[in-house]
Amino acid sequence: MDTYDIAKLAGVSRKTVQRVLNDSTQVKKETRDRILRIMTENNYHPNVSARRLTKKKTETLGLFIIQDPELDNIYADDFFYSTVISQMISSSRGRGYNMLVTTSTVDDPSPILKLYREKSIDAGMIISWSNVQKVVDEIREADFLVGVFDQNNLSPKQQDVPVPMLLNKESAIEATEYLIQLGHERIGIITGEETNRAAVERLNGYREALQQAKLEEGPVYKGSFVEESGYEALLDWIGKGTLPTAIVCSNDLIAIGALKALGEHGISVPKQVSLIGFDNIRLTEYMNPSLTTMHLPRVEMAEYLVEQLISQFEHGVPAPERFFKASLVERHSCVAPVLR
Repeated sequence: MDTYDIAKLAGVSRKTVQRVLNDSTQVKKETRDRILRIMTENNYHPNVSARRLTKKKTETLGLFIIQDPELDNIYADDFFYSTVISQMISSSRGRGYNMLVTTSTVDDPSPILKLYREKSIDAGMIISWSNVQKVVDEIREADFLVGVFDQNNLSPKQQDVPVPMLLNKESAIEATEYLIQLGHERIGIITGEETNRAAVERLNGYREALQQAKLEEGPVYKGSFVEESGYEALLDWIGKGTLPTAIVCSNDLIAIGALKALGEHGISVPKQVSLIGFDNIRLTEYMNPSLTTMHLPRVEMAEYLVEQLISQFEHGVPAPERFFKASLVERHSCVAPVLR
């Protein structure tokens, strides 16, 4: 049994238990008495040597890959996260920290908590395709430091967890305005999951850009951030005769699926339909045609998260808040519409 177990039994934070052990005056008498009673009942005797080591730096950060067995998993060759992982390791090394990588599931954070409790890491970062709020809450309740790469994995109300913030709505406005400036008036969008805030924000940005240009909303296909959604959306629009002249794809994987469907139906990109993606994964540069897309600054965001965590661990405060915005990368999948 350790201070984590005592804290759970007493219904307090681990920090409160540490304060009692350190004879701090910041703990109320009734709380102190309850914690001491629980220690006595469970024959808990603090390890003095271990207490001396509680503030010792391990100079190691944890990277937690959290999977949901019912959803898409993150693999070593993941188009999106491979760049993020590489930069996190590089940024940590550049600041004198090692990186310890472990995997867990959304329902079982015990491997992660074990690393903290064994003093194997100073702080940790989470990457996931799923909502990890429950895991973050357990880590924070145990008084450990954790950051999250993707703001969409957390509750909108979460305030005290380091996370790089991406301006999804503003980025989608820029993507849509680019197509409008080319002369397109019938612009559709294929979205990600409705439960994902990024997908909702990008849809809102698309709609705002059209409203500002006084254009009607094109066909909207509510899908998910995978190739199949792009493919199925195009089959749906082609079948209904509602195919627009330009399409905003909410990520690059959707655009890849859309390009496949258009190719199978002999519809030329960009002569007949223009496509713009979102993320700028490496594969998009080598597609035929190469994909115009919104570059998401994943390298800078990963570096910033490492900086935030180390600053908070070493100085007690995170690095100053920064907001990131995607930027346009023009390639060969978008042109002005052909007059008909």
